[in-house]
Formats: sequence, structure tokens, C-alpha cells
Amino acid sequence: MIKKIVLALIAIFVLISCESSQNYSVQLENQRKQIREYIERNGISLIETYPADSVFKSNEYLWMGQDSIIFRLAKKGVGAAIKPGDRITVRWVQYSIDGNGDSVSYWTTGDVDYPLELVFDPDPNSATNLRRSNTNSIGWQSAIRLMQRSDAIAEFIVPSPIGTLTAFNNVKAYRYKFTFKIQPK
Repeated sequence: MIKKIVLALIAIFVLISCESSQNYSVQLENQRKQIREYIERNGISLIETYPADSVFKSNEYLWMGQDSIIFRLAKKGVGAAIKPGDRITVRWVQYSIDGNGDSVSYWTTGDVDYPLELVFDPDPNSATNLRRSNTNSIGWQSAIRLMQRSDAIAEFIVPSPIGTLTAFNNVKAYRYKFTFKIQPK
């Protein structure tokens, strides 16, 4: 009897595991559909080239291809351009684009005692990025590279292949309002 229960539990586990892995491509396609719907619903115009003067028109976002971030610079930054290895502190607000209304804010000092600190490394395959537990870092690093300077403010969407895989491998895209400050060496 115990043997049958153990075999039944193993079979259920295998079925659930296979179902989850088979659904990843379906989940990715559903996420892409959600992003397209979000873009349409919000009147977003996609462009393929970063504006030479860094000025984006209202609701104009840079899109560099499927599974990349969708980016808009809302405010130009100041000071020297960021370089690989620079330490930065970041502030952000994270919104779900799937209509569930969940958001997380780390925008003001009142939200967190100490801002999150990162090292700017635009290479997603670098040892620094591969060691990070925060899987948003690849999407964030892409945004930071495009923002270029301290105190810039950007809005962007991070799809899950370069963002977060939530519990049970759910694919989820997030929209961010984001800023950073380069720290002195």
C-alpha cells in the first residue's frame, strides 16, 4: 500500500514538473501578448533608434527587439556618464502590467532606510551579473546604460527572460519608474 502511494506521489510530481516546463513557452507567448496589449491600451509608440538628443516624445518608447526592455527616458540626468564598475544607488517603483494592481515602491527614503546599491556592469554574461540573486539586474543594467547619468528618470518594461521568474516559474513582466545616483569612488 505504501509503495502504491509513493509511486502515485512520484507520478503526480513528474506530471506537474512536465506540465510546468511545457508551459514555459506558452507563458512567454502570453507575456508577449500582455505587453502588446499594455502598449496598445496606453497609446505607446515604439521606436527602434535612441533619439540623438535623448529627448523622447510623450508615450514614445525605445524597443530593441523581442525579450528586450521597452524604455523611455522621462528626465535627462546630470554629471559624468556612467562607466562599467561604477557603484550606484537606485530607487524604483515596480508595477505589474497584467492588471493585478500589485506594486512595490522604493522611491523615497521613507520607503527604505538604505537604497539598494549595485555595480554597473552592462554585460549580462559577466560573472558579476551571473552571481546576482536579483534577476532583475540584467533588465535594470540595460536601462541604466540607456539612462547614462545620475538623477535621470526612466520608465521601462522588463520582460521575464531578463527580469523575474516568480514562484513555480511563472513568467511575469514588470513596468518600472527608475532612477539612480553614481556614488563617489
